[in-house]
Parts: sequence; C-alpha cells; structure tokens
Amino acid sequence: MKPFITYALFILPAPLACAQAIDFADYFEDATMRIDYFHTANATCDEIAVDQIYINDIWAGNPKKLLPPMENGRYAIKAVDIASNRLIYSRHYLDIVFEYKGTDAAKEGCKRTYHQSALIPCPRQRVLFTIERRDQHHMLHSVFSQIIDPNDRRIKREPASPMDGSFVIVKNGPPHDCVDLVFVAEGYRSEEFDKFKKDSQRFVNYLFTVEPFASMKQRFNIHGVFRASAQSGVDIPVERIYKNTVVDASYDTFGSDAYPTVFDNKSMRDIAGKIPYDHVIVLANTAKYGGSGFYNSYTLFTSDNKRSEEIFTHEFGHGFAGLADEYIAESYFDVYYTRGVEPLEPNITAYLNPNYVKWAQLLTPGVPLPTPATEEYQNRVGVFEGGGYARTGMYRSCLHCVMGAGGLDYCRVCQDTIEKVVDHYSN
Repeated sequence: MKPFITYALFILPAPLACAQAIDFADYFEDATMRIDYFHTANATCDEIAVDQIYINDIWAGNPKKLLPPMENGRYAIKAVDIASNRLIYSRHYLDIVFEYKGTDAAKEGCKRTYHQSALIPCPRQRVLFTIERRDQHHMLHSVFSQIIDPNDRRIKREPASPMDGSFVIVKNGPPHDCVDLVFVAEGYRSEEFDKFKKDSQRFVNYLFTVEPFASMKQRFNIHGVFRASAQSGVDIPVERIYKNTVVDASYDTFGSDAYPTVFDNKSMRDIAGKIPYDHVIVLANTAKYGGSGFYNSYTLFTSDNKRSEEIFTHEFGHGFAGLADEYIAESYFDVYYTRGVEPLEPNITAYLNPNYVKWAQLLTPGVPLPTPATEEYQNRVGVFEGGGYARTGMYRSCLHCVMGAGGLDYCRVCQDTIEKVVDHYSN
C-alpha cells in the first residue's frame, strides 16, 4: 500500500492571514478529521508517524473561531491550506509525551512511544498538517509535517460502534453553539451502566455549582458514552491489581501512585467519537484517589473517592483550560519550567518585571506586591509567592484555589481563563 506523503522538514512560510477572518464553509466541511499518530520521544527527540486518519460527521467546535484563545500548550497542531498558503486552523495542547521527556529515563536516552490523536475540522482540499513543539523559551519548532488529501481513499469514514450506548446529560443547542463535553466510562461492567449514568450526572451537577460554570451552564452540551468493560476498576500496579477495561487506565504513571492516565488512546477516541465533542472526560470506576488532565487532550478522574468532586474540577482546570498547578512539589518544577522564563499558563507567573503583573486588570486595588501570604489577603487578588511546584521564584494570584492547596473554588484569574475558553467554543 502506498504510504501517505510525508515531508519531515518541509514547512510553508508562516501565513499572515488570521483564521478567524476565513469563512469556515470555504475551507471545511462540517465534519471532524481525526489524525491518529504514534509519538516516539526521549528528552531530546520527537519522532512522529501517522497511524490512521478518520473522518466523522459534524465538527463540534465554533466555526467562527479557528485559532486558539491563548497560546498555552507545549505542542501545537496547524493546518495550512495548500492552494492559498493560508493558516486555516490551529490548536495548542499538552500531552503525556511532554511529561515523559522530563523523566530520568528520557534524559538517559530511552525512547517510548505513545498513541495520540489530533482533531481538526475536515478540510475540503489538501492541507499541510504540522505538529510543533516549544523549547524551554517557548519558541515553537516543527517536529512533523505531512500533506493530507481529504479525498484519499485510505481515510476511513466509519460509523460509531453500535455497541456503545450514549445519553444526554445537558443539552442547550447545536454543537457549533455550545461547549461539547463527553463522559467516557472506564472500568464499568455492563451491569453498572446505571451507576455510570448516576455518577456522570452527579459530577455534572457539582460542576455547575462552581463558578464560572454555574453562570455559564446554558452554553454547554454534555453527553455520556458507555462501552462495557470486562471488569470493574482500573489497573493499580503498586498493589498488583490489573483490570481488563476499555481504555486501559492505570495508576503509577511515571512512578506516581496517585497518577492514573489512559493507555489506550485509540479506544478512548473511538468511544468518545460517537458524540461530537470539544473535550473528553474519562470517569474511572474506582474509589482510589487520583486523576490527570492534559490541556486540549483529556481529563481523567475517579468516581468514588471522598475528594472526587474536588479532583474533577482541579483536573478539568488542567484539561479544559490549560491551568497550571499552584501547589508546591519541587521535584516536578524542572519538568515544566525554566528559571528566568515566564510560564505560559495564565494563572502563575515568575514575576520577572515588577512593573507588570500578568493579571494586572484583576488585581485588588492597593494590594501590596508581592502579597503577604496572610489571612488578611485571603479574598484578594495579588501576587503570592509559591506556585508552579516551586516554593520561591514563582507566584500565584490568590491564597487558596482548587488549582492549588486548600481551595475548592477557582480563583478569579482561573475563572477569567475558563470564561475565555468557553467563549472560544460557544456562540
């Protein structure tokens, strides 16, 4: 079989046209192109090979907004129309590969391969599809490019599996006009379908008690999709527990006992694809503490831990809005950040310029900068030292936030970011 045409180093000149000014119907059909690929990496290299391309009915995104609301993630995908050399779509994201690149094994040269997916509106004509990665100073560099012809007969147009059941949790309008979320069941047996429905509804109800989601409920569509697992639960390697489940979620990611991630991306995307979606939420049927969230990729949390609601909103802050952790865990700092470089995430800052604050428009008038970490300033927006895993040299906007320690609500800066993302996906 003839392979897809691949150009490892070929990149067109950066287009000047703004994708928002482009008529969606001129360049896209109302469908989703899903590009599955294998991403092999160590600390210094990225090797990418396309696995399979699919086209599914309906594009869930807002056709009027084709560029990201903020340039946040450590990777970016871009689609350039070949005929006009115009950038017609872009999306920034974070995935598990970036974290692996910071591990000791990756630094020692060991390569690992992960299955990943990129979703773009289905182009009408050939596009140059590229994947770019940021360096430690946040500059983007191409790591892969390939010309994709949507009329290629090897691109699959398959219907969703009839074995997957779906149901509506919240419905407020067409996919183009709303934020479209899909809950995917993980580790629920066929006889636990009702439990999955109740669990999903419970967490959706909780989400809409938390601002800014409480004030924006009418801008969301939320569905659940159920494929039965052979066994209940998920893998817990430290306890030698292994379960046969549909998306192969497992704890002990990179040696962390409280860090479950998805190891069968293809199945996750196949299941979620029954519904047009902007973001996938994997709900794992276990009481064990833990979760994960990858910006513009997926969110995972567990159903029955006493802190599951808090974990959900924390991890959803990562996955949906690209928010940083605001707590202190020094061992993780070097994986994500470089001293002397301003972080990308909107809710933390290195505060390198004392005359400029990243969230200046939200600062409480008269608050001292930096702001003392005392209860006097508990409900103020300031610049509090400690965040992004570092005890010193990194700052957050408030004393307590669900993205940090000791908070159950999103701080005002996090709320502002979430509002921008909701605006991006909805009309």
